Amino acid sequence: MRKLTLLLGGLCISLSGLYTAACAQTALPRLDLSTLSLPANWQRAGGVTVGPESTAIKSKPGGDVILISAGKDPLTLITPASDFSLEFDVLMAPNADAVLILPNGEALSLDHARDIVPLLKLPGLWQPIRLDYRAESNLAGPILERLLVNGVVVREGYKLAQKAAGARPVQLVAQTGSLAIRHAGYRALENRKVANWAGPLTYKLYGESIETREGLAGKTPVKADTISNLSYNVSYGRPGRFAVLFDGKLNVPAAGDYQFDLVMGGVAGLWVDGKAVIPMVYDELGATKTYTTPLTAGIHAIEVMFSRSWPRPGLGLFISQAGTRPQALHADGSVPEFSPPGQVTVQAEARPTLIRSFIQLPGELNKRTKSLSVGSGTGLHYAVDLSQMALLMAWKGDFADVTQMWYERGEPQLLKPMGTLVRPSPRPAFALLANANAAWPDSLNEDVLTYGGLVLNKEGLPTMEYTLAGLTIRESLRPTSNRLDHTFAVTGNVPAQPIYCRLAAGKIIEEVAKGLFAIDDRSYYIRVDPKVNLVLRQLGTQQELMMPVSLKDGAATVQYSLEF
Repeated sequence: MRKLTLLLGGLCISLSGLYTAACAQTALPRLDLSTLSLPANWQRAGGVTVGPESTAIKSKPGGDVILISAGKDPLTLITPASDFSLEFDVLMAPNADAVLILPNGEALSLDHARDIVPLLKLPGLWQPIRLDYRAESNLAGPILERLLVNGVVVREGYKLAQKAAGARPVQLVAQTGSLAIRHAGYRALENRKVANWAGPLTYKLYGESIETREGLAGKTPVKADTISNLSYNVSYGRPGRFAVLFDGKLNVPAAGDYQFDLVMGGVAGLWVDGKAVIPMVYDELGATKTYTTPLTAGIHAIEVMFSRSWPRPGLGLFISQAGTRPQALHADGSVPEFSPPGQVTVQAEARPTLIRSFIQLPGELNKRTKSLSVGSGTGLHYAVDLSQMALLMAWKGDFADVTQMWYERGEPQLLKPMGTLVRPSPRPAFALLANANAAWPDSLNEDVLTYGGLVLNKEGLPTMEYTLAGLTIRESLRPTSNRLDHTFAVTGNVPAQPIYCRLAAGKIIEEVAKGLFAIDDRSYYIRVDPKVNLVLRQLGTQQELMMPVSLKDGAATVQYSLEF
């Protein structure tokens, strides 16, 4: 068995905002872990107990959604007959090495040696792995089409050795230490058509940007015609912004579950049999919105609406079943495939690099227009919204993709992180609350929170200063390779209402050791002094970890570390 170690020197960085059909990353059907046959050293669990210093993973009762290994017996995940995509979350104890054995006999090794895979998170945290595998054919040997670790492409188009005769399984083994997996997904990738247009599609082209279906009412199209496949190119010759509505009949030969993948560079939505299944939403070219639904055999009404915005436009629609590659329902060229201009990046140097930019978070319609990103030579970077003094994200690996800021017109002026990313809840760090059960504000007005500027220390790292309800707060973030130390110096008179600092928020927060909390279902850690008073509360579907702030002689200090 040949062992393949993932070296950063072989990184293939994904293109910023550019999409090709070969690079589409769509959701995979779930692989039911409860149906797998387990070797003796594997066990089923409903949860895990482990920390970054733990020697082993302990199981929690409550189901069989997680599989835990403490030995070298391999677990067979799938036995593919052809091409496939596979994904799962893996969690490793310290000194563990998870090895994934491919059908050709090669092994992908994921251990925690920082000089091998700096993109891996700390032990005890969940991290997603995804791979697309093309089986050996008469023309070529097997190829690892794409391998992603924590959402970052680390291999693309990697030629593998010829496999031995006969179908071999995909297996996972703890070569050393212990590991756990969950959220597995699998899709066989057979090249087979599963549906076809029953006839030409009709379309109506409008000479203005209209971003809702209701907005079309009373509007007169500048052009109405038919076309054989969905195509963004019906807009050619139209300068500026526009909207187009496609209406077609899709013939589905066999009843079953079907997955639609809508790709857009702009604003787009999808309707199936009159039902809005993907609502009108903006995204950049390359993003995919997915909807899975059962369809009966026969004809189904499909409508797609698209509205052009400033970023590079494009429109595509794919359909697939669990065992097939996504099949394009759009014409060639509707999703641009071209030689990109090249990625414009900024790499952090020994002295920190500071960039002001726009940042747009997933699920947010508006850009954060007053953002500061700081790149550190330690390899850990962060971004802050200066209007809300909110920590937007932290990441490690390469620093910043600024293609959308500095190429040509610089639209939409967005900075993109380039490494393993965590997103703390992007709200103000401090708030005055009437009591410990009051809701944390989404944002604060300028009459409550006012940014005052920043100063650089001798190493070039910023300390930011702002006022909050009469208090002066000086905030500093100091990165190391796996940790971001966060310190607030608060001065002023004691306010009328209690003041709190929110350290973290997420679906699940659990204390894994004294002063150490795993945040948002083990996405990252928060470390505090075990002697400080904390409040862990549940509000709706979210848990929040807060620290009451008590001023003594007009001053207080809040300190914690974010680790991943």
